[in-house]
Amino acid sequence: MTTTSMNVTKEDMANNLAYYCHGQPLQCHMDVAPGNYQVTLALAGNKPIKVYAESRRLMFASDGSTPLPEKLVVNVNVRDPEGQPIQEGTDSGNPGLDLRVDGNADSIKGLSVVPVNQAISLFIAGDSTVCDQTPQWNIPANARFSGWGQVLPSYFGPKVVIENYADSGEGTEAFRTDGGVLWPLIDTRLKAGDWVLIQLGHNDKTTPGNLYRQRIEAMINAIRSKGAKPVLISPMVRNQNLPLAKQHIWPELNIRQQLTEISASIKVPFIDLMALSDTWVQSLGQDAAQAYFVKHDRTHSNQMGAEVFAQMLVDNMKKQQLDLAKYLRN
Repeated sequence: MTTTSMNVTKEDMANNLAYYCHGQPLQCHMDVAPGNYQVTLALAGNKPIKVYAESRRLMFASDGSTPLPEKLVVNVNVRDPEGQPIQEGTDSGNPGLDLRVDGNADSIKGLSVVPVNQAISLFIAGDSTVCDQTPQWNIPANARFSGWGQVLPSYFGPKVVIENYADSGEGTEAFRTDGGVLWPLIDTRLKAGDWVLIQLGHNDKTTPGNLYRQRIEAMINAIRSKGAKPVLISPMVRNQNLPLAKQHIWPELNIRQQLTEISASIKVPFIDLMALSDTWVQSLGQDAAQAYFVKHDRTHSNQMGAEVFAQMLVDNMKKQQLDLAKYLRN
């Protein structure tokens, strides 16, 4: 289903809502082909709601402290599988576009969906700490594995669509431009004006420093060759009570050092999430910070942790005055 007119009436939107959406929490399914779609929700009231799409991607959240916008516009990347692109044994989701609204279903008054071809794509290359993890609706939010890329869509307005190609267990090998299994999935869709966020390192324990640098720089060159813009991001710390100087250092690779040097040498924006998250952990203390990670796991954030790390990234985009920040939702 797609509504083809950009001038959809309130009656049309209400009819769509009644036809495609059911239950509490409200769940909607539209039988559309893979691609990017602009979803418009007519809203009313000021009750807390969270809008999710596909594999538990957070598209919008309101705590009820302010009235909901009359119209909420979000862009959704629909693909098959809808979560991690190559990870075996995970929930691949349903064909088509799926939405879920946690909160008062009466806040949603209408729905329209149209294909969108002009949006700026924000691609993400990363690992399990970044990816669209499986929905895990049957367990509490503090127990759900969640990547920061999974909640980043809620921060961006209708000019951007986020395409998250992060995948568990993957590092620079999978994203290398000379034969990596994941890089072609981004490269074939990448166009001028797009952006690519790169957070790789958790799974590069056996990668020599010179090879890590070679692969990252090759990605940057490939992105720039298409008129798109790269942003480097260091991995968040592991909550292991280690000082920053000892985080993510492998036998032949110091990730933060390499990324800092690459950023300086070829003038690439760099968000030092490792340093930002270290400051945050130090301010809370290890025990308190663990509430934002999955229980008994010092590496993977839960849903609250993913929101914290995404907020760190967004705040730093603004602080550095990256052009990408102008597309954030007001």
